[in-house]
Amino acid sequence: MSMLRKLQKYWKKSIIFQRFTWMIGIVFIYMLGRQIPIPTVGVDKVVVGNASDSQLLENFGAITGIQFSNMTLFSLGIGPTMTMMILWRFLITFKLIGSWTSNKVNRLQFLLTLAIALLQSFGITNDSKFLLIFGYSHSTLRIITIILLTTGTFILNWLCKINSERGIGGMTVVILVNMILTFQSNIIRYFSVQQFKFSSLIQYGLVFFVALSILIWFNILLYKGEYRIPIQRVGLNTPYHASSYLPIRVTPAGAMPFMYGMTLMMLPPYIFVVLLHIFPGNQILEYLSVHIGLSQLPGVICYIFLLYFLSIGFAYYNYDPYEISKNMRNNGDYISGKKPGEETIKYIQYVVNSFAQFGAFTVIIFGGLPMLAVLLQGQGKNSVSIALLISNAYIIVSLLLGVIEQVDTMNSWKKYKNLI
Repeated sequence: MSMLRKLQKYWKKSIIFQRFTWMIGIVFIYMLGRQIPIPTVGVDKVVVGNASDSQLLENFGAITGIQFSNMTLFSLGIGPTMTMMILWRFLITFKLIGSWTSNKVNRLQFLLTLAIALLQSFGITNDSKFLLIFGYSHSTLRIITIILLTTGTFILNWLCKINSERGIGGMTVVILVNMILTFQSNIIRYFSVQQFKFSSLIQYGLVFFVALSILIWFNILLYKGEYRIPIQRVGLNTPYHASSYLPIRVTPAGAMPFMYGMTLMMLPPYIFVVLLHIFPGNQILEYLSVHIGLSQLPGVICYIFLLYFLSIGFAYYNYDPYEISKNMRNNGDYISGKKPGEETIKYIQYVVNSFAQFGAFTVIIFGGLPMLAVLLQGQGKNSVSIALLISNAYIIVSLLLGVIEQVDTMNSWKKYKNLI
């Protein structure tokens, strides 16, 4: 009893412990929801195509938690929400959304998420084999399945919102769980399929561990690295005046191109399924539906171009030269040797563009080239899944570092002494 009382007191005093408890509870509910089957579909039925296609798509959709190997309540994961966020950022970037009220924004975001969830549910149920129960027709069972999948998506969104308010990491925790589970299953599947001898297994295991350690070290180096532009503050004369700077990360987009690139690459198959229902037998649509996947060369090339454009786009989204220059002018800050206004904007744009290009190059090396090399060697779909391990490791480390930063921010008050 005394142990429980101590734990209860610690829970009341520690904000981190409270948030960590909420996070663990939400992760538990999420893992439980991944095991709740949809009653209209058999639990042993592969959702999309054959087993190898299902595994490849599930590896690629790991970032959103989508499941193709079986149909569960959370089979769609947070894919519709992430796709909506991408579309929303495009609307904001191109000034298609004005000064709307929060209610109007929330309503439009809800409708966009609903439309995408229905589209993905329609696509994911295209090849499903339904259990003909209670005398319902195939079409009725498909509609029920679509409704259940869409409902599961909004339940998961609600859990992520609770985690943002009371837990740690928000939606990031769900992504982390998906990535870690997929990373683990890929490694186990690879070594079980290859059937190495014990000596070879030890050798390949050591090589993999060393390569993974180097990748993690390099990722941390890129994540922590930043270029500091010295700035001057008008009317400020303190010991910290000389150390004022504007930080620009070496990789301005971070892991976002991987995350949203994978999410966007999951969307075309669903669109082609819908279009082929509207235009059956269309040869162009049939060709695109087959060759747009990552196991085909056109799909990999599209993915590489997508990674590049997302890297540039998110770099400018995170570091808008115009907004940075305007805020500096409003705060009385300026860059030495640069006039406030147009000259400052051009200079910041030059710096951001330089690091955006470097970040895009890094993203392509980590995400695109391994898959292209595996494909050109003709090593099949399982090898493509292993190539995804590199980008998955990059995303996992980046997200973990972000969660660690959030925890450090929560504990920052401990660094200050009491005034009284």
